[in-house]
Amino acid sequence: MADKGYKQKLAGFINDANLKFDQRLLWELFLKISNAEEDEAVYEAVCEGKENIFLLTNHLRDKILEMKKANMASWEKLANEEEKYANLLN
Repeated sequence: MADKGYKQKLAGFINDANLKFDQRLLWELFLKISNAEEDEAVYEAVCEGKENIFLLTNHLRDKILEMKKANMASWEKLANEEEKYANLLN
């Protein structure tokens, strides 16, 4: 079973990375909807090389769109509750 601490550790990497505002919002959204296994996998990739956060960021929008399709009900609830995410992927 994955450690719930990966989400917090990953958030720390994201906060320390030199990312643009929109990129940070994508990561914030990812962390809200990701499961523990996804958090662990991304954390391990980032630990292999700090530059990996930028490579992963380049593909993050597509990953979130996949996650959105997989669980539309959760996505709609999140988009309704957090207006800042509503138009991020449009």
